[in-house]
Amino acid sequence: MKNILLIDDEQDMLDSLHKLLSRKPQYKLSMTTDGKRALELVASKKYDLIITDLKMNEVSGMDILQKALNTFPDSTVIMISGYGTIDTSVKAMREGAFDFIEKPFTSKKLFDTVNRAFSQNMDKATLSEKGLSQKKDSFGIIYQSKQMEELLNLVRKIASGNMNILVTGESGTGKELIARAIHKLSKRSLNPFVPVNCGALPENLFESELFGHERGAFTGAIKTKPGLLEFADHGTFFLDEIGDLSLAMQIKLLRMLEERKIRRVGGQKEISIDVRIIAATNKDLKKAVAEKQFREDLFYRLNAMEINILPLRERPDDILPIAKHFLAEFCCQNEGAMIRFSPEAEKALKNHPWNGNVRELQNMVNRAFYLCSNSVIQRTDLPIPMERENAFFEDDIINLSYKNAKESLLEKFEVEYLTHHIKQNAGNISRTAESCGLDRRSIHRLINKYNIIYEE
Repeated sequence: MKNILLIDDEQDMLDSLHKLLSRKPQYKLSMTTDGKRALELVASKKYDLIITDLKMNEVSGMDILQKALNTFPDSTVIMISGYGTIDTSVKAMREGAFDFIEKPFTSKKLFDTVNRAFSQNMDKATLSEKGLSQKKDSFGIIYQSKQMEELLNLVRKIASGNMNILVTGESGTGKELIARAIHKLSKRSLNPFVPVNCGALPENLFESELFGHERGAFTGAIKTKPGLLEFADHGTFFLDEIGDLSLAMQIKLLRMLEERKIRRVGGQKEISIDVRIIAATNKDLKKAVAEKQFREDLFYRLNAMEINILPLRERPDDILPIAKHFLAEFCCQNEGAMIRFSPEAEKALKNHPWNGNVRELQNMVNRAFYLCSNSVIQRTDLPIPMERENAFFEDDIINLSYKNAKESLLEKFEVEYLTHHIKQNAGNISRTAESCGLDRRSIHRLINKYNIIYEE
């Protein structure tokens, strides 16, 4: 049972929070509209989670945060903030709040934030018991691999600038998480991060959503509505699936990038806009440019810096940390049931190709959580074909003589292993040798032996 304290001086908001969270029988809810009483409660008892409004009459959310952390330093506090208090909310996070939820919010946003808070607490408890760290977590990005470490180092270097950024990678690799990390590390972090999916809205509505519209601009426009770009002013505007943007909208977006001004649909006045654009795509935009499906001038405007996220199958060290993170989240959502993977299940997870990347991994862990009959997820609980684990013996190798089978497998291993590391190190032989634990002479010998082609 999770003890949650709800604090807000508006009874309607408290009732709404209580109604939503009471859907989960594992949550024991307490609530108060009295700020002074709230201070007494957080000082007398350690709650699993405190959710408080930031702006109240007698006592502020900052007062609640400070009292909770002074009494119980590992307290978890989520702030609820209105439009005009985002700056203060960010300050609260710097002083120890877990996160803030901006009004108005959806039930999904509330539960996602609460689940992340409980997941973090469970991870901390587990790692504390074991006395070690099993994963790295930066801005919600779970990783252990050298490739992701290098990518995040690049993010930290470029975040403070103002250049537009193109994030590329297969679907499900976490492109929006990278965009949010860039925003949080940038000088714009106190201003809004506004995401929009270019393929989610019909073209006739997309322009109105981006640029806004004036009253009477079209049927149904009963009042003036600012666009998302105006809301993102001085912040970051994230255009997901930019490759799905129509040619007509590409022209209008290009004009905005060049002039830094927009005009609402049906309006005459030009409005100055200061936003940083981060675009993302799982498509080959260079190919789209060559096929006249994407404007070349817009491509170069967006691609001042490209960040490519490798698919999960090319960074296998991240698979188990991410899977265990998702499993901890599902445990939190289900009364804290402690479930783990068996060694055979872990092996199957690492060997799977993950064509759907992190999204596929999350879905599979979720399914396995509900399928397992005890506290351990077994190999049979994972919907992974058994033959994947025997892929090592392809091409009838098993039917060859011992000597020939061994030579064939060794050649396959050396070619694939070396090609992978050369690619990861962009053809640099010195770095390849270092990552493989070999000397340069050995690397060159293997390259010549198998006629491996590379570019340095």
